Amino acid sequence: MILRVLVCITLSLFLLGEKAYSSELRFGFTGPLTGPNAFTGAQVIRGIELGFKRINDSKKLNYQLLLVPLDDGYEPSRTPSQVTTLIKDYGVKAMLGSVGTPTNLASLDVLSKNDIPLIQPFTGAQSIRAERSSPFIFNTRASYTEEARYLINILVNDLGIKPNEIAVFAQKDSYGDAGLASTIEALTGAGLKDPASILQIRHQRNSSEVSNSVADVLGVFPIPKAIIMISTYDTSANFIKQLEAFDISPLFAAFSFTGLEALQAQISDTKAKILMTQTTPSLNNSKSPIIKQLRKDMARFGDMAPPTTMQLEGYINALIVGQALLPLKDIPTSKEIEDSLKKLARDNYDSQEQNELYVLNIKKRHIWVQLITNGVLQELSYADIQ
Repeated sequence: MILRVLVCITLSLFLLGEKAYSSELRFGFTGPLTGPNAFTGAQVIRGIELGFKRINDSKKLNYQLLLVPLDDGYEPSRTPSQVTTLIKDYGVKAMLGSVGTPTNLASLDVLSKNDIPLIQPFTGAQSIRAERSSPFIFNTRASYTEEARYLINILVNDLGIKPNEIAVFAQKDSYGDAGLASTIEALTGAGLKDPASILQIRHQRNSSEVSNSVADVLGVFPIPKAIIMISTYDTSANFIKQLEAFDISPLFAAFSFTGLEALQAQISDTKAKILMTQTTPSLNNSKSPIIKQLRKDMARFGDMAPPTTMQLEGYINALIVGQALLPLKDIPTSKEIEDSLKKLARDNYDSQEQNELYVLNIKKRHIWVQLITNGVLQELSYADIQ
C-alpha cells in the first residue's frame, strides 16, 4: 500500500505539470512507471524533479530545467520508440537517470543516431560503461563489479562463508547476465575453483513467478548458506517468502538496483536477513551534508513522503547536471552538455567538496552496505548477521 501511494504521489506531481517557460531545457527519462517495478521509476523521477526544483529556484541558470518521463514498463522492446518520441516530439537534449540494463541498451542505437547523451543511467552493468564513440554515456554510479566484490568480501572474508556455499538468483536478461558475471568474477577471486559448482538460478523479468526457482533451491543439498539476488524488489520478496514457507532462510545479499525500501516493505513480515549494497550514503546519516540538503529541499518543496535511496540517487544526478550547466548561460546543445559534463568530471576527480560533487572523486568510497533483518533496516553490524 505504501509503495502504491508513493508511486501515485510522484506521478501526480508530474501530471500536474510545471509552468511553461519560453526558455526550457528538457531532459528525457524512460523507466517502469507501471507494472511490478513502477516504484523504481517513480522514485528516480521523484529525486530528479526535486533536484531540478532546487536548481530552478536558485535562478542561477537563464533557463528552466524540465524532466519528461515516459513509461517503458521495464521492457526493452518498448524503450526505443519512447526515446524516439522524447527526441522528436518533446525535443529533449539528453536522457537522464533512465532505468535498467536491457532497456538502456535497447536505446543506444536511437541515441547514437540523434547524438543524444545518456546521463547517469540507473544501472551498474559493464556493457553500459564500455568504450564507444557514440552515444556519449556519463556514469558516476558504482558498477555491479564493484558491488559484487564488496558483497563477496563481506560474505567470505568477514562472515566465513565459503565461495561454494553461495548461490546466485539472477534475472534472465542482460541485467542478470551482468550481475552474474560480476558475482562469478568476485567468487573466483575469493577462491571458487569451478563456477559450475555453485547453484545458478534464473527467472523472467517483470514476473513474480518463482516456484521453479524455489524448487531449484529445494533440489540441492546442502542448502546454500547465502544467496546473491540480482533481481528487483517484487520478485526478490516473493522468492524470500516462498523459501521461508519451507523453513529455508539463508543469508540473502542483493545489489542496489533491487530497491532497498521497496524490498524492506514487502518482506516486513519475514525473518529474512538481507545485505544490500547502496551507491548513496545512508538516509539515516544525519551528519551527511547531502542527506541534510535532501531533507531540507523535501520540506521546502512539499515532498512529504518518506525519502528513499532511489530518490536520493536521482536527486544527486540532477544536481550533478546542474553543476555542469552553470557555465552555459544560454540553452545548450546536446554536445555542449556533453562537453561540460566531461570538464566537470576532469575538474573534480579528486574533489573534497561535501556536496553532490563527491561522486566525481574516484578515490572516495561509493558503496555502502545496509542490513534488513526481521523487516527492520539497520546499519551494518556483523554481529547482527551471524
